[in-house]
Amino acid sequence: MQHPIIDQYHGDPAFAHLQAVARDVPAARDMLKTASFTKEAADLLPSGAFAWEDMRRFPVHTKEDTIASILYRSKTAGYIPIEVDTKLATAAKIYGIDVAAFESIAVKTAAAEINYALPEIKRLPLDTEGQIKIAEEVLCRDFTRLPLEMRADAFSRLVKAAGEHNMELSPLVYKLGGLTVCDKAQLCDWLEARSTAATGDAQKVAFQKLADGLRKAPDVISDRKDLVKIAGTIATLDKQAGLEKFYDKKLPDPLMTVFNTTKVAEDMCDVAGKKVACAKLMGLPDSVWDQVDVPELAKIAESGDLAQFKLAFATLPLDIKLVLRSYV
Repeated sequence: MQHPIIDQYHGDPAFAHLQAVARDVPAARDMLKTASFTKEAADLLPSGAFAWEDMRRFPVHTKEDTIASILYRSKTAGYIPIEVDTKLATAAKIYGIDVAAFESIAVKTAAAEINYALPEIKRLPLDTEGQIKIAEEVLCRDFTRLPLEMRADAFSRLVKAAGEHNMELSPLVYKLGGLTVCDKAQLCDWLEARSTAATGDAQKVAFQKLADGLRKAPDVISDRKDLVKIAGTIATLDKQAGLEKFYDKKLPDPLMTVFNTTKVAEDMCDVAGKKVACAKLMGLPDSVWDQVDVPELAKIAESGDLAQFKLAFATLPLDIKLVLRSYV
Protein backbone atom coordinates (compact mmCIF):
# COMPACT_ATOMS: atom_id res chain seq x y z
CA MET A 1 0.00 0.00 0.00
CA GLN A 2 1.43 3.39 -0.99
CA HIS A 3 1.73 6.21 1.51
CA PRO A 4 -0.40 9.30 0.85
CA ILE A 5 1.56 12.20 -0.63
CA ILE A 6 1.41 14.91 1.99
CA ASP A 7 3.34 18.04 2.78
CA GLN A 8 2.85 21.16 4.86
CA TYR A 9 0.07 22.40 2.58
CA HIS A 10 -1.65 19.14 1.67
CA GLY A 11 -3.04 16.51 4.02
CA ASP A 12 -1.55 17.73 7.31
CA PRO A 13 -3.61 20.75 8.48
CA ALA A 14 -2.61 20.38 12.14
CA PHE A 15 1.02 19.50 11.26
CA ALA A 16 0.73 16.31 13.28
CA HIS A 17 2.77 14.37 10.76
CA LEU A 18 5.46 17.05 10.70
CA GLN A 19 5.70 17.07 14.49
CA ALA A 20 5.99 13.29 14.54
CA VAL A 21 8.68 13.21 11.86
CA ALA A 22 10.67 16.03 13.49
CA ARG A 23 10.44 14.55 16.99
CA ASP A 24 13.68 12.62 16.64
CA VAL A 25 15.42 15.29 14.57
CA PRO A 26 16.45 18.07 16.97
CA ALA A 27 18.31 20.08 14.32
CA ALA A 28 15.24 20.32 12.08
CA ARG A 29 12.88 20.89 15.00
CA ASP A 30 14.93 23.90 16.13
CA MET A 31 14.96 25.35 12.62
CA LEU A 32 11.18 25.10 12.36
CA LYS A 33 10.35 26.78 15.69
CA THR A 34 9.62 30.12 14.03
CA ALA A 35 8.28 28.72 10.74
CA SER A 36 4.87 29.78 9.46
CA PHE A 37 3.07 27.87 6.71
CA THR A 38 0.12 29.52 4.96
CA LYS A 39 -1.76 27.44 2.39
CA GLU A 40 -3.42 30.49 0.83
CA ALA A 41 -0.02 32.02 0.08
CA ALA A 42 1.29 28.70 -1.20
CA ASP A 43 -1.58 28.44 -3.68
CA LEU A 44 -0.28 31.61 -5.33
CA LEU A 45 3.24 30.26 -5.79
CA PRO A 46 4.48 29.31 -9.27
CA SER A 47 4.99 25.60 -9.95
CA GLY A 48 8.74 26.17 -9.97
CA ALA A 49 8.59 26.87 -6.24
CA PHE A 50 7.85 23.17 -5.60
CA ALA A 51 10.27 20.25 -5.80
CA TRP A 52 7.49 18.21 -7.43
CA GLU A 53 6.32 20.80 -9.90
CA ASP A 54 3.60 18.79 -11.66
CA MET A 55 1.92 17.88 -8.38
CA ARG A 56 2.76 21.16 -6.59
CA ARG A 57 4.13 19.24 -3.61
CA PHE A 58 7.18 19.82 -1.40
CA PRO A 59 7.73 23.61 -1.66
CA VAL A 60 11.29 24.95 -1.61
CA HIS A 61 10.73 28.72 -1.86
CA THR A 62 12.01 29.36 1.69
CA LYS A 63 14.53 27.67 3.96
CA GLU A 64 11.83 26.62 6.42
CA ASP A 65 9.61 25.18 3.70
CA THR A 66 12.56 23.28 2.29
CA ILE A 67 13.31 21.77 5.70
CA ALA A 68 9.66 20.75 6.13
CA SER A 69 9.53 19.31 2.61
CA ILE A 70 12.63 17.21 3.25
CA LEU A 71 11.05 15.84 6.42
CA TYR A 72 7.73 15.01 4.72
CA ARG A 73 9.60 13.43 1.80
CA SER A 74 11.55 11.20 4.18
CA LYS A 75 8.31 9.44 5.09
CA THR A 76 6.91 9.21 1.57
CA ALA A 77 6.97 6.05 -0.56
CA GLY A 78 9.77 5.58 -3.08
CA TYR A 79 7.65 6.21 -6.16
CA ILE A 80 8.43 9.92 -6.02
CA PRO A 81 10.23 10.90 -9.28
CA ILE A 82 14.02 11.20 -9.12
CA GLU A 83 13.98 14.88 -10.05
CA VAL A 84 12.00 15.69 -6.88
CA ASP A 85 14.79 14.43 -4.65
CA THR A 86 17.34 16.16 -6.86
CA LYS A 87 15.59 19.51 -6.49
CA LEU A 88 15.23 19.04 -2.72
CA ALA A 89 18.95 18.30 -2.46
CA THR A 90 19.77 21.37 -4.56
CA ALA A 91 17.53 23.59 -2.43
CA ALA A 92 19.13 22.25 0.76
CA LYS A 93 22.55 23.14 -0.62
CA ILE A 94 21.42 26.64 -1.59
CA TYR A 95 20.01 27.33 1.88
CA GLY A 96 22.99 25.76 3.63
CA ILE A 97 20.92 23.02 5.21
CA ASP A 98 22.92 20.10 6.58
CA VAL A 99 20.64 17.23 5.62
CA ALA A 100 22.91 14.75 7.42
CA ALA A 101 22.04 16.47 10.70
CA PHE A 102 18.41 15.43 10.16
CA GLU A 103 19.22 11.75 10.34
CA SER A 104 19.43 9.58 13.40
CA ILE A 105 22.62 7.65 14.14
CA ALA A 106 20.85 4.43 13.16
CA VAL A 107 19.86 5.86 9.80
CA LYS A 108 23.39 7.13 9.14
CA THR A 109 24.88 3.76 9.93
CA ALA A 110 22.46 1.94 7.65
CA ALA A 111 22.95 4.45 4.84
CA ALA A 112 26.73 4.10 5.02
CA GLU A 113 26.42 0.42 4.22
CA ILE A 114 24.38 0.96 1.06
CA ASN A 115 25.92 1.59 -2.33
CA TYR A 116 23.61 4.00 -4.18
CA ALA A 117 23.64 5.02 -7.81
CA LEU A 118 22.49 8.43 -6.57
CA PRO A 119 24.14 8.80 -3.15
CA GLU A 120 23.34 12.53 -3.03
CA ILE A 121 19.66 11.70 -2.61
CA LYS A 122 20.02 8.09 -1.40
CA ARG A 123 18.20 6.57 -4.35
CA LEU A 124 18.66 3.36 -6.35
CA PRO A 125 20.77 0.93 -4.26
CA LEU A 126 23.25 -1.26 -6.15
CA ASP A 127 24.04 -4.06 -3.73
CA THR A 128 22.23 -6.95 -5.45
CA GLU A 129 21.61 -8.04 -9.03
CA GLY A 130 17.93 -7.24 -8.63
CA GLN A 131 18.70 -3.71 -7.43
CA ILE A 132 21.16 -3.20 -10.30
CA LYS A 133 18.51 -4.21 -12.84
CA ILE A 134 15.99 -1.80 -11.31
CA ALA A 135 18.57 1.00 -11.24
CA GLU A 136 19.40 0.38 -14.90
CA GLU A 137 15.73 0.55 -15.86
CA VAL A 138 15.03 3.71 -13.86
CA LEU A 139 18.17 5.56 -14.91
CA CYS A 140 17.73 4.74 -18.60
CA ARG A 141 14.14 5.93 -18.37
CA ASP A 142 14.69 9.11 -16.36
CA PHE A 143 18.27 10.20 -17.16
CA THR A 144 17.14 13.39 -18.93
CA ARG A 145 15.80 14.66 -15.60
CA LEU A 146 19.18 14.46 -13.89
CA PRO A 147 21.90 17.13 -13.92
CA LEU A 148 24.76 16.16 -16.25
CA GLU A 149 27.33 15.64 -13.47
CA MET A 150 24.98 13.50 -11.40
CA ARG A 151 23.97 11.56 -14.51
CA ALA A 152 27.52 10.55 -15.47
CA ASP A 153 28.43 9.60 -11.90
CA ALA A 154 25.25 7.53 -11.48
CA PHE A 155 25.87 5.51 -14.63
CA SER A 156 29.52 5.03 -13.73
CA ARG A 157 28.52 3.60 -10.34
CA LEU A 158 25.99 1.38 -12.07
CA VAL A 159 28.65 0.01 -14.44
CA LYS A 160 31.06 -0.63 -11.57
CA ALA A 161 28.40 -2.45 -9.53
CA ALA A 162 27.39 -4.56 -12.54
CA GLY A 163 31.02 -5.49 -13.11
CA GLU A 164 31.32 -6.75 -9.55
CA HIS A 165 28.35 -9.03 -10.22
CA ASN A 166 29.49 -10.02 -13.74
CA MET A 167 26.34 -8.50 -15.23
CA GLU A 168 25.92 -7.15 -18.76
CA LEU A 169 24.26 -3.77 -19.21
CA SER A 170 22.69 -2.07 -22.20
CA PRO A 171 24.97 -0.06 -24.53
CA LEU A 172 23.15 3.12 -23.47
CA VAL A 173 24.41 2.69 -19.90
CA TYR A 174 28.06 2.73 -20.97
CA LYS A 175 27.40 5.69 -23.23
CA LEU A 176 25.72 7.76 -20.52
CA GLY A 177 28.39 6.78 -18.03
CA GLY A 178 31.04 8.31 -20.25
CA LEU A 179 32.66 4.94 -20.86
CA THR A 180 32.46 4.79 -24.64
CA VAL A 181 34.80 6.23 -27.23
CA CYS A 182 34.12 9.41 -29.16
CA ASP A 183 33.72 9.65 -32.92
CA LYS A 184 35.55 12.91 -33.62
CA ALA A 185 33.65 13.63 -36.85
CA GLN A 186 30.26 13.41 -35.12
CA LEU A 187 31.48 15.58 -32.25
CA CYS A 188 32.73 18.29 -34.58
CA ASP A 189 29.51 18.19 -36.62
CA TRP A 190 27.44 18.79 -33.47
CA LEU A 191 29.75 21.60 -32.38
CA GLU A 192 29.33 23.33 -35.75
CA ALA A 193 25.55 22.81 -35.52
CA ARG A 194 25.69 24.56 -32.16
CA SER A 195 27.70 27.38 -33.68
CA THR A 196 24.97 27.85 -36.27
CA ALA A 197 22.15 27.68 -33.70
CA ALA A 198 23.74 30.06 -31.17
CA THR A 199 22.47 33.62 -31.35
CA GLY A 200 25.40 35.26 -29.60
CA ASP A 201 28.54 36.02 -31.60
CA ALA A 202 30.82 35.01 -28.71
CA GLN A 203 29.23 31.56 -28.46
CA LYS A 204 29.25 31.08 -32.24
CA VAL A 205 32.98 31.77 -32.32
CA ALA A 206 33.65 29.59 -29.26
CA PHE A 207 31.81 26.56 -30.67
CA GLN A 208 33.54 26.90 -34.05
CA LYS A 209 36.93 27.36 -32.43
CA LEU A 210 36.42 24.21 -30.35
CA ALA A 211 35.35 22.27 -33.46
CA ASP A 212 38.37 23.51 -35.45
CA GLY A 213 40.73 22.50 -32.66
CA LEU A 214 39.23 19.02 -32.37
CA ARG A 215 39.51 18.43 -36.14
CA LYS A 216 43.22 17.87 -35.46
CA ALA A 217 42.51 15.10 -32.92
CA PRO A 218 42.53 11.36 -33.78
CA ASP A 219 39.43 10.01 -35.52
CA VAL A 220 38.52 8.14 -32.34
CA ILE A 221 39.09 9.74 -28.93
CA SER A 222 39.09 7.43 -25.93
CA ASP A 223 40.67 9.33 -23.03
CA ARG A 224 37.75 9.71 -20.60
CA LYS A 225 39.35 12.55 -18.65
CA ASP A 226 39.77 14.64 -21.79
CA LEU A 227 36.28 13.80 -23.03
CA VAL A 228 34.63 14.75 -19.74
CA LYS A 229 36.51 18.05 -19.86
CA ILE A 230 35.23 18.69 -23.40
CA ALA A 231 31.68 17.85 -22.27
CA GLY A 232 32.02 20.36 -19.44
CA THR A 233 33.13 23.07 -21.86
CA ILE A 234 30.19 22.32 -24.17
CA ALA A 235 27.78 22.44 -21.21
CA THR A 236 29.07 25.88 -20.23
CA LEU A 237 28.74 27.20 -23.78
CA ASP A 238 25.28 25.64 -24.19
CA LYS A 239 24.10 27.43 -21.07
CA GLN A 240 25.50 30.75 -22.28
CA ALA A 241 23.90 30.24 -25.70
CA GLY A 242 20.52 29.15 -24.29
CA LEU A 243 20.67 25.80 -26.09
CA GLU A 244 19.75 23.64 -23.08
CA LYS A 245 16.06 23.74 -24.00
CA PHE A 246 16.83 21.73 -27.13
CA TYR A 247 18.42 18.77 -25.30
CA ASP A 248 17.03 15.36 -26.27
CA LYS A 249 14.85 17.05 -28.91
CA LYS A 250 16.94 18.61 -31.65
CA LEU A 251 20.26 18.51 -29.85
CA PRO A 252 22.06 15.82 -27.81
CA ASP A 253 23.20 17.05 -24.42
CA PRO A 254 26.96 17.53 -23.86
CA LEU A 255 27.61 14.00 -22.58
CA MET A 256 25.72 12.38 -25.46
CA THR A 257 27.49 14.72 -27.87
CA VAL A 258 30.91 13.63 -26.66
CA PHE A 259 30.34 9.97 -25.82
CA ASN A 260 28.59 9.45 -29.14
CA THR A 261 29.24 5.77 -29.94
CA THR A 262 28.29 2.47 -28.33
CA LYS A 263 31.85 1.12 -28.43
CA VAL A 264 33.18 0.79 -24.90
CA ALA A 265 36.55 2.46 -24.53
CA GLU A 266 39.50 0.13 -24.11
CA ASP A 267 41.79 0.39 -21.11
CA MET A 268 44.66 2.56 -22.24
CA CYS A 269 48.29 2.96 -21.15
CA ASP A 270 50.42 6.06 -21.58
CA VAL A 271 53.45 5.04 -23.67
CA ALA A 272 55.69 8.12 -23.55
CA GLY A 273 52.81 10.45 -24.37
CA LYS A 274 51.03 8.07 -26.75
CA LYS A 275 47.77 6.43 -25.63
CA VAL A 276 47.87 2.73 -26.48
CA ALA A 277 45.31 0.04 -25.69
CA CYS A 278 46.59 -2.13 -22.85
CA ALA A 279 45.46 -5.19 -24.78
CA LYS A 280 47.82 -4.25 -27.59
CA LEU A 281 50.75 -3.92 -25.21
CA MET A 282 49.91 -7.21 -23.53
CA GLY A 283 50.04 -8.84 -26.94
CA LEU A 284 53.68 -7.87 -27.60
CA PRO A 285 56.05 -10.86 -27.97
CA ASP A 286 58.23 -11.88 -25.03
CA SER A 287 61.31 -10.85 -26.99
CA VAL A 288 60.29 -7.20 -26.80
CA TRP A 289 60.00 -7.30 -23.01
CA ASP A 290 63.33 -9.11 -22.84
CA GLN A 291 64.91 -6.41 -24.99
CA VAL A 292 63.86 -3.66 -22.59
CA ASP A 293 64.89 -5.84 -19.63
CA VAL A 294 61.45 -6.21 -18.03
CA PRO A 295 60.58 -9.90 -18.63
CA GLU A 296 58.22 -9.77 -15.66
CA LEU A 297 55.81 -7.70 -17.78
CA ALA A 298 55.60 -10.59 -20.24
CA LYS A 299 54.61 -12.93 -17.42
CA ILE A 300 51.94 -10.53 -16.16
CA ALA A 301 50.62 -10.08 -19.71
CA GLU A 302 50.47 -13.83 -20.15
CA SER A 303 48.42 -14.14 -16.94
CA GLY A 304 45.79 -11.82 -18.43
CA ASP A 305 45.60 -9.68 -15.27
CA LEU A 306 44.83 -6.28 -16.82
CA ALA A 307 44.77 -4.33 -13.55
CA GLN A 308 48.16 -5.69 -12.46
CA PHE A 309 49.63 -5.04 -15.89
CA LYS A 310 48.49 -1.39 -15.85
CA LEU A 311 49.97 -0.86 -12.40
CA ALA A 312 53.30 -2.46 -13.36
CA PHE A 313 53.49 -0.64 -16.69
CA ALA A 314 52.93 2.73 -15.02
CA THR A 315 56.12 2.26 -12.99
CA LEU A 316 58.37 1.83 -16.04
CA PRO A 317 60.90 4.63 -16.59
CA LEU A 318 60.46 6.97 -19.54
CA ASP A 319 63.43 5.62 -21.54
CA ILE A 320 61.90 2.13 -21.61
CA LYS A 321 58.52 3.54 -22.65
CA LEU A 322 60.20 5.43 -25.48
CA VAL A 323 61.62 2.16 -26.81
CA LEU A 324 58.25 0.40 -26.47
CA ARG A 325 56.57 3.24 -28.32
CA SER A 326 58.32 2.19 -31.51
CA TYR A 327 56.61 -1.21 -31.31
CA VAL A 328 53.07 0.13 -30.99
